[in-house]
Amino acid sequence: MRPIGIQRSAVRYPLDEIFGSAAHVRLIRVLVLEVEMPLGVADAARFAGLTPAGARKALERLEKSGLVERVGSGRAQKWGLNEDQALIQALRHLFAQEQQRYEELLARLQSAVALPEIRAAWIERLPLSMAEPLDVSAVSDGEAIPWVHEELRARLIALEKELDLIIEVAVFTRADAPAPGPDAVFLWGTDADTSSIDRRRPQTHTEADQRSLRIAESIAELIRSDPSLIKRAIRHLDRLMKEGQGTASGDIAEWRQLLEAYSPERVRDLLVSTSSRAQRLRQSSPFFAVLTPGERDQVMAAIEQRP
Repeated sequence: MRPIGIQRSAVRYPLDEIFGSAAHVRLIRVLVLEVEMPLGVADAARFAGLTPAGARKALERLEKSGLVERVGSGRAQKWGLNEDQALIQALRHLFAQEQQRYEELLARLQSAVALPEIRAAWIERLPLSMAEPLDVSAVSDGEAIPWVHEELRARLIALEKELDLIIEVAVFTRADAPAPGPDAVFLWGTDADTSSIDRRRPQTHTEADQRSLRIAESIAELIRSDPSLIKRAIRHLDRLMKEGQGTASGDIAEWRQLLEAYSPERVRDLLVSTSSRAQRLRQSSPFFAVLTPGERDQVMAAIEQRP
């Protein structure tokens, strides 16, 4: 990045200071949209994808700008938004619009791949720059692959033009499909569909129930340390409810109602319950889809260690 030729007043142009680096933008996004509560340096770094040293430096700069303030002292010291700062609501709106744009992109992609012949579809990973292609993988029956690929290209060309994106599509049979990576974003099909794309034998109903329970137990532990995971799940459910999910809409609406009404402790209890209701709801759990790659790795490592 080239050095700035002329310095400008932070009083006249406060956004220059607030948005002065990618670290600032990431931390502001976390504080105004994702958690909306004070965070310690370690948690701020984890949520924003920064090093602890980088997060501390950025928080201190944002504190000087007046956007954030320290809460507590010593080891309990955290940083939170300065709600007296007039720009806070505008920033909330800005990042909400950013989130809405992403959710609309996912909704458009989900609509494009929603063909009966497609068993599962996912984004391999979200590109790091607008110049990189967005790679979409899909699994279909072998005889349908040629026309499914052509149909997907036809459906996606308008989206590429509208958003100025390159979208690459690869269609596989179940036998030759690669397993989705840890950064995959699922678009179509269930977690069970996509997690069994590799060549393992199919799971029995009992095995599938046991696996979903182990995943739920690991997610319950994540919620214990980070209750904001519930808020992420609620936003995900809101998006699903806008799109409509056919026969799954009833369970989605039930999850949405429960997460709004239950305390984090009761949510954890429900996740690990052996009741028939809990078993049913675990099949449409909104939590796995909203985990970060690191959280997903943590969940998968935990269930692989269990008998």
